[in-house]
Amino acid sequence: MYYVHMGGAFHAFSARILDKHGSDVVLSRTVVGGYDPATGTTTSTTLSETLKFIATAAETDLIAASLIHADDLVGVLQPPGEALDRPQPNDTIAAGGLTYTILSVRPVQRVIGDAVHFVVQARA
Repeated sequence: MYYVHMGGAFHAFSARILDKHGSDVVLSRTVVGGYDPATGTTTSTTLSETLKFIATAAETDLIAASLIHADDLVGVLQPPGEALDRPQPNDTIAAGGLTYTILSVRPVQRVIGDAVHFVVQARA
């Protein structure tokens, strides 16, 4: 019971911090549909959701190791809703007039499968 209570409190705390200090970004994913042999084209749909994002200074610690480039977007992303479920590599984040492609994403979880937020690295 104690863990459930603390987990709920941690979720609420994370949500409050992202809401108060986060900036709006748009997470998007292109879903490829079926192939139309008559036209020779494949259909696709883009799903998008506006979420809160807090950029971190993590890139300054890791640039020397060549894991992160100076212009990469690194930070904490609010969990998306049901349509996008969770961010994935190759999803895009539109922020500050630029579009970044997610290279890596790592959930921060209270328990496995219950993401409080996501740490992402994306590159323009």
